[in-house]
Order: sequence, then C-alpha cells, then structure tokens
Amino acid sequence: MRRLALVLPVLAIACGSENKLGQVSDYNGAEPPIIDVTPDNLDFGSVGDGESVTMTFTVNNVGPEGSLLNVSGIDLSGTGAESFTLLTDPLDFSLEAGGAGQDIDVAFTPFGANPTAQAIVHSDDAATPNSAVDLIGSSTVPELQISPDPLDMGTTYIGCDKENVVTLTNVGTDTLDISDIAESGGGGTIVISSVGSLPISLEPGASTDVGLLFTPNRVDTFNATLSVTSNEPRGVRTADQTGDGQYGHDYTDDFEVPTNPPSDIIFFVDQSCSMDDDAASLASNFSSFITQLSTYTSNWHVMVVNNDNGCSSSGILTSATSGYESRFEAAVTSGGGIWTEAGLTVTSTGVDKTDSTECNAGFLRTDALLHVIMVSDEPEQSLGSWDSYVTQVIAKKGDSTKVKFSAIAGDKPSGCTSASDSAEYGRGYYEAATATSGLFLSLCSNWASNVSALADASITETTFELTHTPDPSTITVDVNGAPEGAWTYDPASNAVVFNDANAAQGGDVIEINYSALASCD
Repeated sequence: MRRLALVLPVLAIACGSENKLGQVSDYNGAEPPIIDVTPDNLDFGSVGDGESVTMTFTVNNVGPEGSLLNVSGIDLSGTGAESFTLLTDPLDFSLEAGGAGQDIDVAFTPFGANPTAQAIVHSDDAATPNSAVDLIGSSTVPELQISPDPLDMGTTYIGCDKENVVTLTNVGTDTLDISDIAESGGGGTIVISSVGSLPISLEPGASTDVGLLFTPNRVDTFNATLSVTSNEPRGVRTADQTGDGQYGHDYTDDFEVPTNPPSDIIFFVDQSCSMDDDAASLASNFSSFITQLSTYTSNWHVMVVNNDNGCSSSGILTSATSGYESRFEAAVTSGGGIWTEAGLTVTSTGVDKTDSTECNAGFLRTDALLHVIMVSDEPEQSLGSWDSYVTQVIAKKGDSTKVKFSAIAGDKPSGCTSASDSAEYGRGYYEAATATSGLFLSLCSNWASNVSALADASITETTFELTHTPDPSTITVDVNGAPEGAWTYDPASNAVVFNDANAAQGGDVIEINYSALASCD
C-alpha cells in the first residue's frame, strides 16, 4: 500500500497538478523509511525487591531499499517509568533499510508492585513517528500512595484555620513500614496536626490519615510539601499542598475633625510643702497653657480638684469666665487634705461628682475629651491600684477613647533630682498616663516651659476609634488625601492615636484604611 501511495503523486504531476509536490519533497526524492519495533511489549515477570532484570527490543528499518530511518531519541513514560532504565547509549541513531537493527536494552528494578510504562521511539517514519513498546513487571514490594496529591487547601481567612486530611495507602504487595512523616515549606502556615504513632506498619491495601492544619498569616499563596519515609524502594515519597490566605474584609473609616472641639480638663496638684514652688510655677504658666489650647478650641472647661471631697475649688472655668487666670492660680496653690498625695483618689472622686445635683455638675460633657493632669513629687498613694481608678473614670465617662491621664512627677524607675527639684518615682501616675496615651513630664525638667504639650494633649482629634478590629500591619492613614505617618494603633481602645496633635486640625478629613480579621467559626 505504501508503494501505491508513492505512485499517485507522480501520476498527478503527469496530469499537471503542481500543488501535490509537497507530499514527496520531505525525502528529497529518496524512498521514505518504515520503522519496525520488535517485540511491541516486554514482560519482565515478577522480580524480587532490590533485584534487576534486563530485556531487549529491536528497532529496524523495513522500508524500501535506499531509505534511511533516523531515530532522534527514546523516552520512558507512564506512572511506573521510574522502575525501568534504558541502558543503550546513544539513543539517537540511523538505520539503513535491510541493514542490521539496533538493540535497546531495558532494565527493570521494581519501585512498585505492578509498574507499567512505555518506551517511545521517536523517528522520521512519517506514518509512525512515535512507536511504543509496552513495559510490564511485578514485584513483592511495599508501595506508598499519598492522596490527594496535590492537595488544594482552598482559601482561608487570616487569623483562622482549616483542617485537611491526606491518606497514606499501601498499594503494594508487602508490608509498608513508615518511619517518618514531615511537613516543610509554607512558612509554617501548613503543619501536621494529627498523625499516628511512628513507626506505622500498613499491610497491603491498608491506609492511615495525616491531618494538616492551614493557618495563613498574610495575603499570599502558600506551598508546602509532605515527605514520608518508608521501606518502599523509593525510600521517600512527597506530596504537595497549596492554600490561599485572605482577610475577612477591607474597611475604610472616615472622620471629620470638628472645629472648636470640646475639652474638659481637670488639674490636681499635691499640696505638700515641698510642692509649693511647683504649684506656683503651674499657676504662672496657665496663661501659656490656655493660649496654646486656644489654637484648637475656645470650647474648654477647666477645674482644679485638690480637696479630699473631690469638689472643685476653682469652679468650672471657661473662656467666658471673668478672671479665670487668677481663679486658677488661687485654686492650684490651696486645698489639700489627707489624700493630697493620692491624686487618683481625689480626681476620680471629682469626676464621679459631676451629676446634676452634685458639686461639679455641668463639668463633664458627653462629646468632650476628659483630660486629667496631676502634679506630685511623691508616688501615687491611693488605697487601690492605679488601674482601678482609671477604670472608674472611664466607666463614668462611658468612652475609653475620650479619657486621658497626664502627669508631672518623678522619673521612672528611680525618681529624679535637679538644681531646683527632687522627686521620687511617680509610680501610679506614670502607669495611668501610659495606659491612656497621656503625657508624662519629669518634675525635675523645665516642664513649665512645656505646658503647650499638655494643651496639645487636651484635644480629641488625636484618637480615632475604628469600627472593626484590624490587622495592625494593614493600617494606612491619610489626612486630607495625604499620607500621615505620625500615629500608633492602640489595641486596648481599638483606635488610631496621632502622635502629633498638630497632624489634624478642625475641618480636616481623616481616612483610615485597614483589613480586618475574620470571625472564625
């Protein structure tokens, strides 16, 4: 039939059909080769574990006289290909028609119980460019199968986890002994969560499960590999796992900084004799404090609370109060009692007495920041812990983001000494200020010249409570469309706190973008 096909183009040429010339031009006028591979299968039979058997197939050119067969290579394919090895070298050669054939030696060293593969001979035989020889063998060996491979663990929210299972099965014909199971890669996000006690022995057909836990920690695709070491011929088998991490939701919180924001400010000054000069210094610098505060707002309340009963000795001072500076001076340099070195006791009592029928009625406003400023050269000496008084004040205010404690006291941890002052460590004052993002100024420093910082801390535009709990690493902050970097995230109040009070002014628009962790089932 091949010869008949070759004649037809010649007849076509004689008839003048020039478009058929390409059918014979590939061989430049020579006769085309015909490949013959014998036998078309090799059955190696049953071979013992660790043993090897070699068999041979032959490649011939059975085409017309004068044809030349060019073999470009021989490949092994199939799931059992690793059990077979081509021993002949080289695997590219040419064969003349009628000449000697080329023997191809194949070794079978079993890596599985019943491996099968094919040897594919690639040649320039136009009719059969890829000739296959089936390779068949068997052995009494254990063989491990890991399923599924690969395992797609899907998409999981960051902060949550997902459990998956892979199954290890002995698909061989002898006992499989597993000595080690390990997981690698994935940055520690894909780990083994459950596995039987090693070593594990599996009879043919038996299986065991390995639990894998996926806990993504960022938006990414994670890839890991399970490695199982056993007595099967391969020794170590691996299987791949992949999973994607994503956040539960992306959020944008917008804030507009109010103009003329309200601010409620309480001053407490320890009335011990050693504090006379500091009380006088605070009094003389009150006008500087108010001047700085007025750059933000005229809507302020100030009162001095020094007496044990918590009632203001200054009354509620506002920008409209006549002679407010002299009234403040008189109040901060007088008063006191048995709790004069327990500023948290006195100020928390003063906050508590702001209801309509009490002595400080009208001071505390719902929408205002409450700023408590305490001055002492002693440790805070209330009967309770500092945090119990802070909690009491926050409960009265009803909003932790609108409560701030600041202090002028002795440095942590050993106090301080200067030419004009000395103070013990202001234990309790320091902790209250730190916990509420307030200021702590050293009593031994030139603190009076820095009262403007206390005024800056007395406005509400430095704290912005978020509507959802974020991953802090995803937070970005813009002020009027421009990035702002001077901020920190306070997890206790779930708020972004500006480190620079001048970062946002009245009328500014704050945009905070972040990704939130999902609520895990």
